[in-house]
Amino acid sequence: MFRLLSIGGLAGIVAAALGACSDSTSPTSNPTSATLAAVSPAPAATGVSPATAITLTFGQPMMAGMEQYMDLHQGSVAGPTVPMSCSWSPDQTILTCTPTNPLAAGTEYSIHVGAGMTDAQGNMMDMHDWTTMGGQWVNGGMMGGAHAGQPMGMMGPGWKDGTHYGVLFSFTTS
Repeated sequence: MFRLLSIGGLAGIVAAALGACSDSTSPTSNPTSATLAAVSPAPAATGVSPATAITLTFGQPMMAGMEQYMDLHQGSVAGPTVPMSCSWSPDQTILTCTPTNPLAAGTEYSIHVGAGMTDAQGNMMDMHDWTTMGGQWVNGGMMGGAHAGQPMGMMGPGWKDGTHYGVLFSFTTS
């Protein structure tokens, strides 16, 4: 025997079927994921002071120790890392990293952020939105098989988001 469905029941089945057919390759925002609100210096900025600090502002408090997933490279992500010290604002929403020495004048730098950053509730970063903020996915080929002179395997699992090794934001000093 056949059973008749109400319009509401049919609508629920159609909605479930459409949801199951969604394109899993397109980025989607996870409402429980950690978010990045701002990056400074601004991505692709030029004329940045060599005495600048690097800041990442998050949409919620971040877990302690997440600065381990933050590097600054001279040039591309294949370039050497710049020694710096990082600290969090009292509310754990702003990460400020200050290079040990002034940056070289007229030089490109890449802020490299690994995917392992999590907020204070343990939610992972949703880095898909970062590309709309001027970020670029980092893939293994961009690093020439090494990260800061070490084999990429030395980066640890927290740097990787699927097939990417985090996101980078570049700027150039004055």
